[in-house]
Amino acid sequence: MSSLLTNTSAMTALTTLKSIAGQLDQTSSRISTGLKVADASDNAAYWSIATTIRADNGSLGAVKDALGLGANSVDTAFNGMNRSIDLLKEVQSKLTAALSPNVDRAKIQTEIDAKLKELKQTADASVVSGENWLSTDSSAGNYVSDRKIVASFTRENGNVSVDTITISVDDTKLYDKKTDPADAAAAADADISAAKTTWETAETDWKTAQSTWDSSTKDAAAKTALDTAQSDYNAAKKTYSDAIDTANDAAVAAVDGEGGILNKQWGVLGKDEDGAYKHYELSIDTIDISTIQNQDLSKLRAYVAAVDKALGAMTDAATTLGANKTQISSQTTFVESLIKANERSIGTLVDADMEEESTRLKALQVQQQLGVQSLSIANGSTQNVLSLFR
Repeated sequence: MSSLLTNTSAMTALTTLKSIAGQLDQTSSRISTGLKVADASDNAAYWSIATTIRADNGSLGAVKDALGLGANSVDTAFNGMNRSIDLLKEVQSKLTAALSPNVDRAKIQTEIDAKLKELKQTADASVVSGENWLSTDSSAGNYVSDRKIVASFTRENGNVSVDTITISVDDTKLYDKKTDPADAAAAADADISAAKTTWETAETDWKTAQSTWDSSTKDAAAKTALDTAQSDYNAAKKTYSDAIDTANDAAVAAVDGEGGILNKQWGVLGKDEDGAYKHYELSIDTIDISTIQNQDLSKLRAYVAAVDKALGAMTDAATTLGANKTQISSQTTFVESLIKANERSIGTLVDADMEEESTRLKALQVQQQLGVQSLSIANGSTQNVLSLFR
């Protein structure tokens, strides 16, 4: 039945055409934005998950930036520490050369002074973003020994947490404006005075007996006296040697002071010309060997010991910085992989399949054309009714 008031075919064609137009709009939007889920109305669940992941990626990006800044600080301190170790090794070689009795220690001191100045300049120049981990002032009111570097961001069960890498500047500082002297209260030199006196007396007696024997008629009494004196001398010499070892074992160095590795006092022992230990409290930045004489090189040997202790501490500090450098590098790589994984997850949830959308667009365009033709046919059917009235 045909009706002039109600064209069912046209209404159906129009509804279909509107539906196709809506799908075309959606497909065109996906192609232009590259997103199949552009807002919550497209897919509330996927949009919510993607939005959360994007927020996490923003935080991870901040963590990556913080790790980059931390890496710069660690690299600067690490490079400064390595250079300082090389310079201090040169100072150590100068001190070792100064142990020779026929050198000009005043000239060697001039070379040492130049190295010490360069050491201070290297530490002071190791600055990044206003922070210096090699030259500090622990007496400052805002001083904090632990420097924290943001290392990770995690979200678990809706709870957000941030972890850090902690580096103690107290373990890496070479200079500190605040220093405390070494505690020498319990320090003790090796006491060999009594054994030395006994040995010297025996040596004198033996030499006297030898002289007597040389000027005598080599009778039995003179030979007995010589043998006795020599036996006493040998016994006293061994006793003296044993006394040195015993006294050296009992010698006690002062407790190290507080400050930077190169400007704090180190409690060290140095052997004198008798082989006995003397205690000294020495700092690297005030080394002065210009007035040391060959009669007693114990202080020079103590300087060598102090430099050796400082080198050990600097090596430990460089090891710590190197380990932190490796940890930061590894963490940076991990954070980058997390960011990429999150980006892939977001893409899986909300990115449009461009090949699929392109194919869909062409199909919808064909459907739209067919819909227009169907609507045209449906509208034209009412014209056929006029032929019945002719």
